[in-house]
Amino acid sequence: MINLFESFNTKTKVLYKTFKNVNMDNVTIVIEEDGFLPSNILTPYQFFACNQNQSSEALFFNQVNVPQFWEIEGNNNSAEIKDMGETKGRIIYKNNFGFRIVERIEWLNKYSKTQVIDYYNKNGLKYAQLIVDDNQRRIIKRWFNDQNQEIITENFITNDIILKWQEKEYIFHSKVQFIIFYLKVANMPMDSFLINSLSIPCAVLHDLKVEGNDYLFWQEKANGNLPGNMKLMLSKKLRGCHVIAPSKNEFNNLIELVDEEHKNQILELGYVYDFVSQNQHSHNVLTLTNSDQIPNLEDLVNSLPQYQFHIVALTEMSQKLTKLNSYDNVTLFPNAPKDKIISLYNKCDIYLDINKGNEILDAVKAAFDYQLLILGYKETLHNENYVATENQISLEKYHDLVEVLRELDNNESVINDRLNRQLEHAGSIDKATFKEGFK
Repeated sequence: MINLFESFNTKTKVLYKTFKNVNMDNVTIVIEEDGFLPSNILTPYQFFACNQNQSSEALFFNQVNVPQFWEIEGNNNSAEIKDMGETKGRIIYKNNFGFRIVERIEWLNKYSKTQVIDYYNKNGLKYAQLIVDDNQRRIIKRWFNDQNQEIITENFITNDIILKWQEKEYIFHSKVQFIIFYLKVANMPMDSFLINSLSIPCAVLHDLKVEGNDYLFWQEKANGNLPGNMKLMLSKKLRGCHVIAPSKNEFNNLIELVDEEHKNQILELGYVYDFVSQNQHSHNVLTLTNSDQIPNLEDLVNSLPQYQFHIVALTEMSQKLTKLNSYDNVTLFPNAPKDKIISLYNKCDIYLDINKGNEILDAVKAAFDYQLLILGYKETLHNENYVATENQISLEKYHDLVEVLRELDNNESVINDRLNRQLEHAGSIDKATFKEGFK
């Protein structure tokens, strides 16, 4: 079985890691190259580029080449390229990958609108360039190898893709045709695929025209209507299909929506997580932040003296945060190294996802992996997949967060109940159950 994913988004990452955790070593293909994929994931771009130099490091923000006398000004969230005070480009960092690492540069035209976007990968290579119009609609995206040769050109107006490979030029009139060509020339087996999208991967399976047996891992919500492409997959005779729902509610919804003859094709499974430690029910509270915008933090500290608040940043902290050092139940960690952050995940048992701004180091997922109880404001959640609905509090009703923490104080049964809801919300199951679902 081959995992055929459209992109390596948050939900795809969880599914990919589940297969790793149960030692099901499926070949994994991601259609949309993003430059920072795990080394064992395959992409059409990688196959056709045949890049040799894979040892270089990612590009730090101030390593970007700019014209003489231009300047780069950056903070923890982003950076700008300026000429005599005028912004010429914006540097966007790669989330949860090192510190101030360049993912893309958005170059501006004379009207201060994005015109060209350069994409960089984890080896510091500019591997793609996107041209957009004044309304920010995509026009053409060009892909380059490490010799700076243009190998793939994707036209979003005509949907054509031009491939230059092995001294030949190929023209495809859709991305689906392009992906099928890639699967064939890469000698991929066609008998079984697992997909998690009803768009490009689904269309690829539809157009393969060979027998097989596939799985759709349904990570969306049907909302009362069975998607047309799902109906098509369930009814096809040439390629059999099972739909896997990781949510009990969604499984029940699908069972109600499908015809009787297809009910046995709907399976209920979840995700297998590799937990690092167990919750010890301590009073240590953790928050990772890249800004000083943490609503009501001082009120929480004042209202809950029995809790020790550990506030972590990768850089220096502003005066707004450093003044909290005056509280005995606050410990600040500016410029925190990786080993210190890991030790705090092991020490703390509650994670507060209450900071504004970007998430750092995939903090919420890490808190889940260390089995911290995650509480957060609905308005500032960075990854709601791991924050149970019952553990989400409205920002304007932050006093409810105080009450929840008081309720947890020395009450293991309440803590365990909220932790169980957190696991259920994230669809956590054991290895044996997951493997059994594919028999």
